[in-house]
Formats: sequence, C-alpha cells, structure tokens
Amino acid sequence: MATSVLRQEHELLGGLIQEEGALLGPVRYADEDVELAAFDVGAALVDLTGMGMWLVSGAPAQAFCEAACAGPRLSVGTCALGACLLGDGSVASVPLLVRTGASEYLILDASPRMDVLFSWLGFVAHIERDGVRPYDGLAMSDETASLVPLALAGPTAPAVLSDYVPGDVHQRLPLAGEVANLDLDGRITTIVCALDFPQPAYLVLVPPIYARAIWRSLLSFGSVMPVGHAALRTWMARGTAVLSQLPVPDRLTIGEGELRASGMVREGMDFIGARGLAG
Repeated sequence: MATSVLRQEHELLGGLIQEEGALLGPVRYADEDVELAAFDVGAALVDLTGMGMWLVSGAPAQAFCEAACAGPRLSVGTCALGACLLGDGSVASVPLLVRTGASEYLILDASPRMDVLFSWLGFVAHIERDGVRPYDGLAMSDETASLVPLALAGPTAPAVLSDYVPGDVHQRLPLAGEVANLDLDGRITTIVCALDFPQPAYLVLVPPIYARAIWRSLLSFGSVMPVGHAALRTWMARGTAVLSQLPVPDRLTIGEGELRASGMVREGMDFIGARGLAG
C-alpha cells in the first residue's frame, strides 16, 4: 500500500491517517476548530502526499490546457485554480494549473474528484476527429510520486519561507498567482506556487529525499502547526465556495454565474464544456 514518506513523522505527532482516499497525509491532528485557527494566527503545514500531479508538455500543451481548463489563461511562471468541464458543462474538478514553461504545465488536484479529472484529461488528449488528432505530440506523465506536496498557509507563512531564500532577483518568494523554482537554503530545489487566497498560501513541491528535513525544519518555527488535509479543505472552501462542492461523488453541476463570479471560468466560449455550461 502506498504511504507518505512522512508517515512516521505524522504518527509521532499524533496525526490520524485513514487508509482510504488518495491523500496519504493525516486527515487531522486535533480538533478541526483548533486546526483552522492555525490559518488565522500563524501558519498551517499540511502534507498533501497523494495529490494528483500531471506534467503536460510538448508543442500542443498550451492549446490543450486552454481547451481542457476553463480558468484563466496563464503566462509562464503563473498559476491559478480553474474549472475543468466535461463536454456537457458539468464539472470534472477544479485543479491548480501551473505553467512552468512555454510548452510545459503541471495540473495538480488534491480533491476527491482527481480520478474523474485525470481520466477525462486522458480522454481529451487522445480525441480524434475526421482522422485528425488536435493534440498529437502531447506528452502527459503522472508525477504524483515524484514530489512531496506541502501546503503552508497563514499570516506568518511568507516570513517562514523567506527564511530559506536569499531574496535576490533570482531567488524570491513568488507573489500570489506566481510560481518559482527556489533552492531552499541554497541547496534543495523546490517548486513553490503562491495561491491567490485572502491569506498567504503556498504549495511547496519537495523532492522525497528531502521531505523529512523540510518538514522538521518548518515545524521548528514556533508559529507553524501541523494540520490535516480536512481542515485545509474547509479553509480553502471558506475563501472559494465552489471548492466546497467538490466532494460530490457523482455528476457535479455548478451554475455558470457562480463559476464565472468565482474566477473559475474565464469569459468567452473557447474551452471544452462552454456550450453545455451556457445551456
């Protein structure tokens, strides 16, 4: 059975790990109200091992991602949450789309709908019409086990992460909606995504070999508290109500107005599911 490389750390701290679902980090450590308070007064640290991570690359990557993901179009070095719609306008999921290069994206999803999402994306990637495959040459690889995703969110999160980077023009914390390759302490190469939430929130993608060292180092800060993924989902849903609807196991329909108002769907009709959504 798959397990988090941090499992022993969680057990030593009293984390509750459930042998179900895709996420392998703890569901909780303490009462959810206590954990939610960490997002308001300090920084909550969450192990999201098991979060779906797909690398999309090749010449058709931009066209594919902009068709399959209805959220904002991204420039290189930016990231955003956005809805991925099925052909009928229903919601497959709301992943984090990260543009890491001119022809390279990461699609990240920690929701209960990640399997629906990645099955759908695999289908779209191989669409063929009249003998033509619009995304021929696209490469999609499952990188779920390649990096350990750690979420750090709360008012002290920027100060905590800043302690690991020199702050020069080449090594600075990303601003909300940005992504950066940072060498923590000058030696551990990570991908850091700054989420656009009311409070500072970062997703730090760490090589598994360094995950335990980074986890322990972050917890050495007095303001940082280990938190389960259940509290993280509750906190994120407070800021973006659409996210609270993702645990629905079957067909998920969210109104066009709600999706557009939340920024999960961009203006226009140039994405898969646009007509179904409008109808």
